[in-house]
Order: sequence, then structure tokens, then C-alpha cells
Amino acid sequence: MPVSQPHLIIATARSTETVRWAQEFRNAYPDWKVDEFVPGQPSTGATYAVVWQPDPILFQQEPDLRATFNLGAGVDAVTGSIPAGMPLYRLEDAGMAEQMAEYALYGVLRAVGRFTPYEEQARKGTWKAYRPIDRRQWPVAVLGLGAIGSKIAQVIASLGYPVQGWSRRLHEADFPCYAGDQGLKDCVSASRILVNALPLTAQTEGLINRDLLSHLQPGGFLINVARGGHLVDADVVEALQSGHLSGALLDAFTQEPLPADHPYWGIASVMVTPHISGITVRDLALEQIGSRIVLLQQGKPASGQVDHTLGY
Repeated sequence: MPVSQPHLIIATARSTETVRWAQEFRNAYPDWKVDEFVPGQPSTGATYAVVWQPDPILFQQEPDLRATFNLGAGVDAVTGSIPAGMPLYRLEDAGMAEQMAEYALYGVLRAVGRFTPYEEQARKGTWKAYRPIDRRQWPVAVLGLGAIGSKIAQVIASLGYPVQGWSRRLHEADFPCYAGDQGLKDCVSASRILVNALPLTAQTEGLINRDLLSHLQPGGFLINVARGGHLVDADVVEALQSGHLSGALLDAFTQEPLPADHPYWGIASVMVTPHISGITVRDLALEQIGSRIVLLQQGKPASGQVDHTLGY
């Protein structure tokens, strides 16, 4: 008996993006039926949802859904509304790991001040060379060792910076790895730069707080490429103002766009970016999601499935 063609429904936080993604899927898979989600409309009968920060009513309006695919690596905007038994798949990379590793490396270079004196000299017309930095003085902790965190750690370590990583479960890698509550403190205590690449879950929300930052070596630097919910903003600001943190490169916030009166804007040592450290590459996302749907249609398992109990 022939397998029917997939029927997709696309639902994102913005109608313009929904329309754009729907057309991208139609172009990539012309034999598939692709609908755009419109709240309040009758069910389309779709069997697969492709989403980004969807309206929770989607899952009530479309009762025939067999699986949901998230257009990003983080699924915290979906897990609260998706039915507990529905398979949820996330992007494992789709071109984001390299971008986020590049972003984190830029943060490391800002932290160590590799080019700061030359930028100042260039404006003054001064010619003067400085000794190379001692990378041993700038050990880096990477929190989260999934596809993205592992790539970040590998790139930074490849340039000679001491790197250690922490995750919920102990990983094996070419650098020291930690797990558990005590392991988290040990990992951060051994570091001067902290890179956050964790998924946002009930266990990791507010993890980067006064207590954790107190374990970071004095004059440390914070790089956040994950979610704003990981940070207790008041504690980060306090650490910056006291000098315990020498600076920060922050890409994600609990409220986006970041409000104009937020303290981060007024701190010279903080660089704010508008959630751009890892932008989904459309062609790769289309290929990754499409290939997984083909596998599911054939009754085969597909990678990237989220464990609802863990939130990633």
C-alpha cells in the first residue's frame, strides 16, 4: 500500500515568516501539501507541524498532528504547549554551530583584549607592538556540551585556550568535562571566561546567578549564546558593577527586544546583540526537517527527538 505524501502546517510567531517558510517548503518539496497556520480556522488535517514560537492553540486546532518540528535548537517556547505524548524534533545544528562558535570566539577575544590596544592606537596614529597574550591566564568554561556547545569548546581549545565543559551528564572529550552540582562549581572555579550554551529547562533557569558567578575567577567575562532565562540579570549587573566581571557579550534576554531602560545598555563593558549568535540557515533546516519527515513516513526513527522529561 503506497504511503501518502506528508501534509505540513507551518506556524511561527510572525505571519510573514509563516508565509515565507511555507513557500520554502513548497519549493523544496513540491509533492507535499503545505498549509499556513491561521488561528481560529478549521483544521487543515495536517500530520506534521513546523514551528517557531507557535500559538499554543495550534495543537488544539490541528488534532491529526503526528509530530512537530522546531525551527531552532532550543525548544523552550514549544514544550509548554505541545501535548506530552507528541514527538518533538529540534534542529541539531542547521548551520548554527559554526556561527555560535565564531560568536563565542569573538567574545573570548574581547575578554582577553587581544586587539584593544591596537584599536586605540590606530585612532591616534601610533605604531607600537605588544607581547602576545598568555592564553593560560584565560581558561574557558563552556556550559552545555550538545552539538553547539561542543563545537564552541573545540574551536576555542584549538587556539590554545584551556577549556573545560559542563553538562547534565558527563561527556567524554579532548578537554576536561564535569557534571553534577559540584562539577558545575568546579568547572566554573577553574575558569575566567564563562560561555553559556545550555538548553533552557526548569533546572537551568536562573542558573547563572550571584552564587555561580562568585566561583568564576576575578575579572571574569560572561558570554551568553543560549537563553536570557539562564541569567539572573540583577546578579550579572551586580558582578559587572563590582568588577568581579570585567565585561560581557550577551545575545539573548528574557524580554526581546531588550527594553531601552535595561541596565545592560548603560554598562560600557557590556556588548548587547539582538539574538543573532546562531541564525537558522534555511536550506540546511529544510533539508534536515524534510529528511526526518521522510524517515518517519517510512516508519523509521529520526534523530533530534526531544525528551519531554528533560526539555531538550
